[in-house]
Amino acid sequence: MVQVWGPGAVRAVEACFRPARGGGLMLGPAGRLRLGRMGRGAGDEVVAVVLEGEPPAVEIQCHGGPAATELVLEALEGAGVGRAGVEQWAAAQAATRIRAEALVDLPHAPTLRAAEILAEQAGGALDRELEGLDAEIRGGRLDRAIGRADRLLADGRVGVRLREGWRAILAGAPNVGKSRLLNALAGFRRAIVAPTPGTTRDVVTATAAFDGWPVLLADTAGQRAAEDPVERHGIDRARRMADSADLVVLVLDLSRPLEESLGVASGWPRGRSLVVANKADLPAAWGLDEPSLRGLRALRVSAERGDGLDDLTAAIAKAIVPGPPAPCAGVPFRARQVEGLGRVRAALRAGDVAAAIRAIESLRGWA
Repeated sequence: MVQVWGPGAVRAVEACFRPARGGGLMLGPAGRLRLGRMGRGAGDEVVAVVLEGEPPAVEIQCHGGPAATELVLEALEGAGVGRAGVEQWAAAQAATRIRAEALVDLPHAPTLRAAEILAEQAGGALDRELEGLDAEIRGGRLDRAIGRADRLLADGRVGVRLREGWRAILAGAPNVGKSRLLNALAGFRRAIVAPTPGTTRDVVTATAAFDGWPVLLADTAGQRAAEDPVERHGIDRARRMADSADLVVLVLDLSRPLEESLGVASGWPRGRSLVVANKADLPAAWGLDEPSLRGLRALRVSAERGDGLDDLTAAIAKAIVPGPPAPCAGVPFRARQVEGLGRVRAALRAGDVAAAIRAIESLRGWA
């Protein structure tokens, strides 16, 4: 889709749009879809519509691929239209910097829930929240302002991840069912499954959504004392990934003695770990109340049959986003917004009202 906006938008498109029937775009009412062609030679078959509002704008829906869209852009340039990046377009459409940033990020939202939150910010939710924060400060209600800033910063920890998502790795000994679990969680066969230890030698990833939150799942090489240098490299890489992952899903084999699969798990970050007792479809060799599992959240799952997968997806969502933003809330979604709110809170805690107000103005302004 191509959008042309500005005082001469309709006239510029009119110069290179060849309607299939009827008169030109300037003769019809706004909102009417018009079929025609644009571009050199036969050009691309497009649908053009004049949008209501100011500044005047025309939306052109191209039916071809990138090459055909390029023909349309070349035709528009020949009519005197300049190309603009998405940031420039968003700045022209939005009333505030924050709304413009939301418009830029919105097309990149990987899930519906992420898109809904960003759409709220494009509609002004965060701007309204900052206006309320500013009113609390100017009214001398500093304790309430600090509470409001704290809530915004907490929601910002979620907001800044909406575009890129979270990372969860599946770790454990060989043959505990990590690859089969990845396939079950992703909803399709992404990893090769075989009874041979060391089948997964490198990191295999798949994108999934848990309660609407985008998560990159990574199936890692089984942890063991491997002789093969390729497998050893995969094992080392899995350890490094665990250090930066948002969540480590430690997969254990419920049908084998616990020591066999838990022994290789020493050193994994327990505070960011979730234990999956896999192969619950087989006779159990141990229970979830084992002393060595104390302090860890553990769930019985059968990746083979699907038992416990609903509880596991809910647990993953709760682990990565323990406190989701309220519906329709103002949510900071860029690092600069979170940093700006941090300056607001610091100024409030120092009792510097003027600095807090300046920080809000800087956060909302275009400079």
